[in-house]
Amino acid sequence: MNTERQQEDMVMGDILIHAANETEYYQKYFSAREGQKDNYELAEFPFLTRQTVQRERSRFLGGRYQRHPDIEYLLMKRSFGISGSPMEVYWDSRDEVNSQTGLWEYRKERFHITADDKCCVFRTAEYAGNKIMDDMPKRLNRDGKILSFTMRDLSADRLQWCLDTINEFNPDWMCLPPSVALMMAESMEAKEQSPPPGLRYIELCGEMLDAQTETMIREAFQVQTGNVYITEAAGAVAASCTHGHLHIFPENAAVEIIRDGKSVRNEEGDIYITSLQNTAMPLIRLETGDRGALLDISCPCGQTAPVLRLNRGRKCSFITTASGRKVSAGVLRSLAEYTNEEVSRCLAHIQFRQVDCHHIEAVLAVKPAFSGWEKEASRVFLEKIHDPELKQMQWEFTFAKPCEPGGSKMDAQPFFEPLEGGE
Repeated sequence: MNTERQQEDMVMGDILIHAANETEYYQKYFSAREGQKDNYELAEFPFLTRQTVQRERSRFLGGRYQRHPDIEYLLMKRSFGISGSPMEVYWDSRDEVNSQTGLWEYRKERFHITADDKCCVFRTAEYAGNKIMDDMPKRLNRDGKILSFTMRDLSADRLQWCLDTINEFNPDWMCLPPSVALMMAESMEAKEQSPPPGLRYIELCGEMLDAQTETMIREAFQVQTGNVYITEAAGAVAASCTHGHLHIFPENAAVEIIRDGKSVRNEEGDIYITSLQNTAMPLIRLETGDRGALLDISCPCGQTAPVLRLNRGRKCSFITTASGRKVSAGVLRSLAEYTNEEVSRCLAHIQFRQVDCHHIEAVLAVKPAFSGWEKEASRVFLEKIHDPELKQMQWEFTFAKPCEPGGSKMDAQPFFEPLEGGE
């Protein structure tokens, strides 16, 4: 066994021991285990769903992080996932920094991008620590290196304002979902606008990326592009090489492909992630909702890290307005995130389906403790829509209970279903 593999196995062993001994959820799970408690195998751990983590979040949090001084280092990450089930994951901010190391090395080696370079990012929401910030047109961080925008409003006027602001800022690189990059490219073409002169790299994340879409973005902005697969539980999981293969960051995450309850290689199955860096809230064998395969191939790029082929994930989807304009479905995720914060994080599930260019159906479920809050959540959601064309659409909400028999069916549906042929 080579030294690199030995180090990976040691990291895995350490996080499994830590999870089993430091968190209430795994302590209870292994309470009847006989024999030594200083050696665990990944296969001994149960599979986790987002719903389990959502329901029992505090039981996954390590004991020392529930008191001072370590509680001061807690950072919360939020995501609505592929099917619209919100999940909140705590990180030790020091671990979160460590989880970015491999990704920064990737940026530097492939694209000569460092933390000193100026960047523009598009996010679902802005946070100050763990508290969501009031929506603002833009936000420049303290050192003036990161200019960020929220995706809550991507109306034609605001998108053009974003493009003008980005050109004035003249970033070295940008980080954004493919759907937003395509919207920007279309607006630039319509206005005969050139990309920022200093732009050298675009990092695409948050949605599945196909070769045709990446080529369109690369040609529109005249820069190199990279594809990064990120989860809230493990941070950067994989990034694309020069041959388009997603290579896993082995120091950050262990990836399993589960088919019929068993771990497989070179076959398609459900993707499960184990974070190797998150000691505050270690999540072992977490279901992502994505599907793919781990490939045993010799990549021409020379990397030895495993290759992940992503077959199903969050799609690059668009809402189609009455005028024919296409709006990134990231707007819906942003609106849902701001809504969830305002209604005490009561959402258990939210999904959307576009019926036609005038009509969107939504299914909303709240957590059992918030029974009766459904109408308030839908009201707040509608109140937060700023795009004039989206505001004029008919939004039809129906309410469900996560514990109903139909709940499992709802969980299996995508967060957003666009018009047929609208992606």
